[in-house]
Amino acid sequence: MNIDTVIFDMDGLLIDSEPLWYEAAQELLKKFNTSIDEEDYNKTTGLRTPEFLHHWFSVFGIDHGHIKEAEADIVERVIKKVQEKGQMMKGVESALKLFAEHGFKIGLASSSPFNVIEAVLAKTSLSSRFEVLSSAEHLPYGKPNPQVFLDCANALNSHPTSCICIEDSFNGLIAAKAARMKCVIVPHPAQFEMDRWNIADLKLKSLDELSTTSLTYLVK
Repeated sequence: MNIDTVIFDMDGLLIDSEPLWYEAAQELLKKFNTSIDEEDYNKTTGLRTPEFLHHWFSVFGIDHGHIKEAEADIVERVIKKVQEKGQMMKGVESALKLFAEHGFKIGLASSSPFNVIEAVLAKTSLSSRFEVLSSAEHLPYGKPNPQVFLDCANALNSHPTSCICIEDSFNGLIAAKAARMKCVIVPHPAQFEMDRWNIADLKLKSLDELSTTSLTYLVK
């Protein structure tokens, strides 16, 4: 089957938002007199906010009855931070242009809720570049479950095996492979040498490394 579709993750890939999510999480956790370091935070990247909170509230013994309120708090903080200081990641424009020039259908599939997706696309002026936007917000499970990628592919009228996913997180990589899609991983620089990325079809230091040559390698 011809590979003719690309599905982008958003946080940490299109926009440098993981530090913003971490800031928001720290501000929220401070209300409960606790905190996490960045290394521990990175272990839960790619999860939806309720799952992130469920994990850390369990670790710290915080009443899960606060999760819904805490989720709204974090999301509100992230949207404000994106609007104030969100920065597009290196190589995003060139990567989107490359796929468009080669006739790919282009979608976005994120663990973030739609209001965060809208804030990011408004900040980066990328709204017109995606044919389909998919969020795991209301799905039974988020990444590493593949459903958000499968939903995006279905909306693009693409078979999963005709898709390339571009991700930055391990949970996203697992989701892409579970969906039977090829995956390009662009990990955080501090995690670049980790062996766990070896299951990806291609590993890049940034999106501006993506080229016609690498695209040819992926579609063969």
